[in-house]
Amino acid sequence: MIKHTPLWWETAPQPKSYTGNPLPTQTDVVVVGGGFTGTSAALQLAKKGANVTLLEAKTIGYEASSRNGGQALSCLHYTLTEIVEQHGKTLAGEMFLAAVEAANTVERIVKEENVECDYTRCGSVEAASKPAHFERFKREQELLKEVANFDVQIIPKSEQRSELGTDAYHGVMVNPRGGSVQPAKFVRGMAEAAVRAGAHIHEGVRVQNIERVQGSMDGIKFKVHTEAGVIEAKDVIVAANAWVGKLIPQFRLKVFPGESYVIATEPLNDELAQTLIPHNRVAYDTRHILAYYRLSPEKRMTWGGELTLRGVSPQRNINALQKGMVKIFPELVNTKLDYFWNGTLALTLDETAHAGQTSDGIWYSMAYVGHGVTLATYLGQQMANEVLGLSSNNPFANLNIPFIPPYRENAWFVNVGKLWYRVLDMLG
Repeated sequence: MIKHTPLWWETAPQPKSYTGNPLPTQTDVVVVGGGFTGTSAALQLAKKGANVTLLEAKTIGYEASSRNGGQALSCLHYTLTEIVEQHGKTLAGEMFLAAVEAANTVERIVKEENVECDYTRCGSVEAASKPAHFERFKREQELLKEVANFDVQIIPKSEQRSELGTDAYHGVMVNPRGGSVQPAKFVRGMAEAAVRAGAHIHEGVRVQNIERVQGSMDGIKFKVHTEAGVIEAKDVIVAANAWVGKLIPQFRLKVFPGESYVIATEPLNDELAQTLIPHNRVAYDTRHILAYYRLSPEKRMTWGGELTLRGVSPQRNINALQKGMVKIFPELVNTKLDYFWNGTLALTLDETAHAGQTSDGIWYSMAYVGHGVTLATYLGQQMANEVLGLSSNNPFANLNIPFIPPYRENAWFVNVGKLWYRVLDMLG
């Protein structure tokens, strides 16, 4: 019987508990949220000598950070071509290179902190779902070289089995700098590293309100109200991602939660695994409603994305994921499914990451659009540097976030968007 729990939870050691300790009454920095963003920020702050308190409403990495596909990508949701059209070559180049550095940041933290998370710099494969998409790869390759001095490899359909064991695509683009992690191990490992550096973590503490304090003589700018008491802080970093709107009012009509669903098969034999993904890279396709997939360390095929919908039966989403997987890899038609789970990510209508400071001084980072393993880790560190007055590199600051209708909490809001994207996929 398929287990309705994340594969990553079952294949990670028992997590450490950070409950039961009394909250401090005062700290330099409060970090709200214990995912990739929050643990990375807390690690950087503590290593630089700040007194930092991280508050997590549930447990470390409970939401998207331990439920994603574990793809540590060195690129962005949009192609560089699209980003240039939106923001111009200069900012687009800075944003893309930040994504490259984000992948480097993950690798650096893993090595420096000895985080056991099955990390590998395997590279990523983007697969062209239509012939026209492969033609776009050629233009993208040229622009990547021109704007970012970044090299990718283009492989035509006739040779694509060297990367993916399927004829369902129309060629692929290989990015050598992407990687993979066991995400639950990674986020928990960053939390442990932050504690070793001096950070204080409190699980099961939900923040209710952040109050700006005026005219404090000791540098206190905020009172953070929680279910367990009030903490005074000089700075606050909100790393709540999909739930940022519950704490920062200006984001309530700009950021909304979306669900992504994943299945994992039984372990594949070595020969089949080698045939399907010869170089063990992480992969995704070019559709609006894309599929993203990889082999887990146990050689399970993990498959996410597809036209999965919020509010429908789990079996319907399992069927959609399995159908998409078998369409690409028919060899898996009789392969047993062992795991099914979902995670909630933050979305904005511009489908771009955002990080910066609100008008009343609260720092934030959110909305990584499926690239959170790397971008969240990187931007958590950049927000920490900003708080500390250190040099930082954040090209995602000061980007306008479009408003969304006020019915964003309804399941059908995200579902309608997915169905519209399916129409676009059908049209080409």
